[in-house]
Amino acid sequence: MPVDMKKTQYIASVDAGGTKILSAIINSKNKIIARVKKPTPANDSPRAVINRIIECIEAAIIEAKITTEELAAIVVGIPGSLNPERGIVYLAPNLGWKNTKVTSQIKKYFGVPTFIENDANLGALGTHRFGVGKGFKNLLAIFVGTGIGGGLIFNNTLYRGKSFAAGEIGHIIIDPKGEKCGCGNYGCFEAVASRTAITREIKNAIKKDKRTVISKLTNNFGLIKSSILAEALRRNDKLTRKVLKSSAQTIGMVIGNLSNLLDLNAVVLAGGVIEAVGDFMLPIIKKSASEVALPQNFERLKILNSKLADDAALYGGIVIAKEAGVF
Repeated sequence: MPVDMKKTQYIASVDAGGTKILSAIINSKNKIIARVKKPTPANDSPRAVINRIIECIEAAIIEAKITTEELAAIVVGIPGSLNPERGIVYLAPNLGWKNTKVTSQIKKYFGVPTFIENDANLGALGTHRFGVGKGFKNLLAIFVGTGIGGGLIFNNTLYRGKSFAAGEIGHIIIDPKGEKCGCGNYGCFEAVASRTAITREIKNAIKKDKRTVISKLTNNFGLIKSSILAEALRRNDKLTRKVLKSSAQTIGMVIGNLSNLLDLNAVVLAGGVIEAVGDFMLPIIKKSASEVALPQNFERLKILNSKLADDAALYGGIVIAKEAGVF
């Protein structure tokens, strides 16, 4: 049933990542009017993370100066495989979730329609409808952050697959003898080229007494955020350049292979790593992709950095709410 816009004209859109939870209130003109960001509880129970999501939504409602009664819906992006119809997350490695019910708990708290979607799917929708992906019929969005996620748009429609699990690009096997991934397999794309992989390689090099400015920026073994990678790059740190180049080459190789399979119109790169150091990585990614893709597949393929930053998945929430007829 369509929502009475005189009474309800907002949605809460949430991006629940492995390191942070970002909540926003969006009005009926597709404008974000409030944002709240909180750290994801580390090594904690699913319930603790869901409680943090609820806290973020409440804080965003207060920031937006609206009431819960004015919400038409809540949409939450989760980094993992899930069933949006049942509201259950089957596996979210970076959150440590398995078979976790999400929508029922949030809906019970706020009393409004609540939806979950893979975070990369939301990002792909946001990029396709509101960002640099607008106008491309067939598009792949790749999100490089704590892990690596992907979302597919075919014929201007999100492709979820038979089990709602399409787009799990981060778990393509790149190196069967590589590092163990959070999903349990070895050598997955995200175990090779994500920020987690990048920082692991840098820390391993530091242990071997390799010189890098990151030692000073992080006290050797602190958290290496994307912003620190950007600062090290700005200082022309050789180790950082080497590791980022390797990651970019892997990303390009995957894009080239998928271009051969899907013959896409565009690939949009996003996520914290791309936002921070994408200008350095993009030319390397394009070159690597061109070396793998067949000429006819690569000729008109656009490989672009997203301009929506953290807002991509948030805007995707608009699409989900509208498709459900509640916004």
